[in-house]
Amino acid sequence: MGHQLNKNGTEKRHHLMRIVARLPLSVLYLVSDLAYPILYYIIRYRRRLVRENLRCSFPEKSEKEILHIERAFYRNLCDVFIEAFKCLNISDEEMRRRVEILNCELPERIASEGKNVFMLLGHLGCWEWCQEVSVRYKAPRRSSEIYKHIENRYFASLMHEVRSRWDTKQIEMKQTVRTLLHWTAEGEPYLCGFIQDQRPDSKAKDFTMFLNQQTWFIPGAEEIAKKVNAELVYLYVEKTSRGHYRLTFTPMEPNAEEQNERYPLTRCFWRLIEQNICRQPELWLWSHNRWSKKRHL
Repeated sequence: MGHQLNKNGTEKRHHLMRIVARLPLSVLYLVSDLAYPILYYIIRYRRRLVRENLRCSFPEKSEKEILHIERAFYRNLCDVFIEAFKCLNISDEEMRRRVEILNCELPERIASEGKNVFMLLGHLGCWEWCQEVSVRYKAPRRSSEIYKHIENRYFASLMHEVRSRWDTKQIEMKQTVRTLLHWTAEGEPYLCGFIQDQRPDSKAKDFTMFLNQQTWFIPGAEEIAKKVNAELVYLYVEKTSRGHYRLTFTPMEPNAEEQNERYPLTRCFWRLIEQNICRQPELWLWSHNRWSKKRHL
């Protein structure tokens, strides 16, 4: 007999995890501190890939500097898992204290003009906490994010519960265009979040130089934006201290060189996220096999 579902559509076997998530972050970070040496020194999770990505991205840095970033990345990765897990039980007051959000006037201004807002971001910091922006601006009132289907049923239901603490609509990637066209027809502006730095599949249409490497991309958000009257903005992510972030809505304004390219806004995104990464490189997901395929066409 299948597992009984709660009101969020998630399986009740997550009950124990919700109880553990009640522990203060100060206590949960002790778990992160214990997990770091296990992940880095014993399991050695994707260490070869992480080091190769760092060396190729920062050829000007010494081996000592690369190793410093590498270790900082693994410490941050352990914190990211803890912070995402804490979403199962964290108050609005604590989120407001831990996440500072700047320039909410930008999406509000776009919505007041009757346009939709596409918020582009990358795997920086705890990207699950980036949904906190949805409760800080006055408009648009409807918020959503795109997600990729997860085959593992348990992990999929867990992630659904993690993300369900915010009143945002979860849109499966394959349903993106259909859903957004339907919402656009209803006439009420909305905000939709796109994580844009994933490894593209065989449908990649163009490439740019990103972190010193030829990087292929799919300009999905830019192409969909043209169909649904949406303006693109970038969410700049900074970690101000452990468990504290500053998120800034940033206009996407292609420079002269980008304006002459086929996908100026997508290229603008790659420039902005590169600047974001270079400021705090340990925050990015270096264990992601972003450059596994050098060509996709």
